[in-house]
Amino acid sequence: MDCRNLTKDEIRELDMGGCSAEDWRRVLVAEGFEARRVRSTRFSGDARIGRLRGKVSLPGGLELPAGISEATLHNCTVGDDVLIRNVRRHIANYDIGDGAAICDVSLLATEGESAFGNGTKVEALNEGGGREVTIFDRLSSQIAYILALYRYRPETIEKLEAMIADYVKGRRSARGSVGKGARIMGCGALTNVRIGPAAEISGAVKLANGTVNSSEAHPAVVGDGVIAENFIFSSGSRVDGGAMLTGCFVGQGTRIGRQYSAENSLFFANCEGFHGEACAIFAGPYTVTHHKSSLLIAGLFSFYNAGSGTNQSNHMYKLGPVHQGILERGSKTGSFAYLLWSSHLGAFSAVIGKHYSKFDASDFPFSYVMEGKDGSVLIPAMNLATVGTQRDGAKWPDRDRRKDPDRLDLLHFDVLNPYTVGRMMRGRRILEDLSAKTPADRDAVERQGLTIARSRFKKGIDLYNLGIRLYLNGKIAARAEALLEETKPKGLLKALLKSATDGTGDWVDLCGLLTPAAKSGEALDRVARGAIADVPSLEKELRALHEGYAGFEWDWVVAAWLEEIGKKAEDVTLDDVRGAVAAWREGVLQYNDLVLKDAKKEFEGDVRIGFGIDGGPDAVAADFASVRGTFDGNKFVKQVKQASEDAAARAERILGALS
Repeated sequence: MDCRNLTKDEIRELDMGGCSAEDWRRVLVAEGFEARRVRSTRFSGDARIGRLRGKVSLPGGLELPAGISEATLHNCTVGDDVLIRNVRRHIANYDIGDGAAICDVSLLATEGESAFGNGTKVEALNEGGGREVTIFDRLSSQIAYILALYRYRPETIEKLEAMIADYVKGRRSARGSVGKGARIMGCGALTNVRIGPAAEISGAVKLANGTVNSSEAHPAVVGDGVIAENFIFSSGSRVDGGAMLTGCFVGQGTRIGRQYSAENSLFFANCEGFHGEACAIFAGPYTVTHHKSSLLIAGLFSFYNAGSGTNQSNHMYKLGPVHQGILERGSKTGSFAYLLWSSHLGAFSAVIGKHYSKFDASDFPFSYVMEGKDGSVLIPAMNLATVGTQRDGAKWPDRDRRKDPDRLDLLHFDVLNPYTVGRMMRGRRILEDLSAKTPADRDAVERQGLTIARSRFKKGIDLYNLGIRLYLNGKIAARAEALLEETKPKGLLKALLKSATDGTGDWVDLCGLLTPAAKSGEALDRVARGAIADVPSLEKELRALHEGYAGFEWDWVVAAWLEEIGKKAEDVTLDDVRGAVAAWREGVLQYNDLVLKDAKKEFEGDVRIGFGIDGGPDAVAADFASVRGTFDGNKFVKQVKQASEDAAARAERILGALS
């Protein structure tokens, strides 16, 4: 901003308007500055003021003339068309962007040199330390996951922490900033806070040492009663309703409010935290907790839904709260579920009841862990063909609130994928082995803190078979369908089994990003060697893994499908492809039939209790139908039935083309 000294007439105008300065020579203004728009303001140190013209829009449609009144400014730069009024204490060491509004604020000041929350170490997962995550304004769930969980790779962690430290060094400054178009209104003390463009901060009580990393594409909002220290709030986040946060990272599209309290915790994309409490948690994308009585502590969660009264224990009264828990993607806890850490729950599984001993159910995705008479009971695969699991894959993409095109967390939403299906294949092998080796006179077996009833072996194997083959055959059918538009059946096999990458082997879930373990391992090795030496390079590497998903997945699918049919690639025939398409059609029908049976429970039995309260049976039926509708008329039921019809029609077309 080009500035000049004040003229004598401008100084006279300012003096008549109740303004003063330690030295008017240190107050510089831009061309177009209008002195009449500055009233009752004191300047100290160096001041630079843009042209003050036009009006500034405030909530509710109110428009006020740009200008400065009832304020003390110390070492500040004020951009064009800014509104500053009623600053009870002062604004110090701030650069205020064009079109910003600062009204009814107690204090806005930067004291000394600050990194504005960048560089804060958050003791996530383990309150006793050892898994600290250094937060910064470009932290993603993937980078945080590597920092917290890969401590067995010390060279990688050392280099990663060094590159983050270099990034943080670049964020340090003795001056705070308020971005273009930001609104700060009715707040208490804001000290050492960097505020991004278009941010809305209204009614916050105290903000200290933090960044509100807003963007014009998706403004961040900080609302009434918020107290936050040592924090990073990302674009599109909303923290309001008296939330109290200390040492926290809040990701893009995340909502925290309704008196929620959290310390030493990480919340990534699209999380929701209301009413309850969090301590030392790693809340991966879509972690949701809505209830006053729910405590999340020392756990890793991802695509998770906490039931009311959910609680965990990480304290064995020996060496302190040093235990941790892992709930893999898609997990749920029922009302008043209790877990003793350290425990590990497999993907898309549910915990019901109270569990006073540790368990490891990581090899059994899509399962229930129930409270039994003598401990924790595993019901393998029972959550695979349920309404909730069917809906999960569709709801998460639809509920992605991120509007900022610069998305930090890299996410894959598919419920069935090489990671979950690979775990199902492992669980199936374990059940088959237990079935073969368990003596006939034993009704149950104990495994890793869990009791598995003998009667559950076959059901679990059958359900895992259904899920595995539904996924693999579905991928083969879809690829064959696409290829048949370009080639004749004779040339199909070569194109179908063609591999461009190597995505075989075990896969990992890097807190939302699904990728082959070998590929992520190679990237981490490059970090350790210094070949990836800064944050932008690491982000690029992670994006490459994310964007390579389709190719990696296809390699894995081909290898797994060949294993399932017991053939080598060179021995595959068109009959095998036809068999896969036909099996996929039957699998879809079988799976959707199970889902519909689960959905029908919502319309049968005692679900009508409380309906038609003052009438007879006819009133009960009519009231239920008016509120809940009918099974056949339900939107979800219609979608599932239509999916079955569509799959059958697609399969017929593919089989016809293969003929």
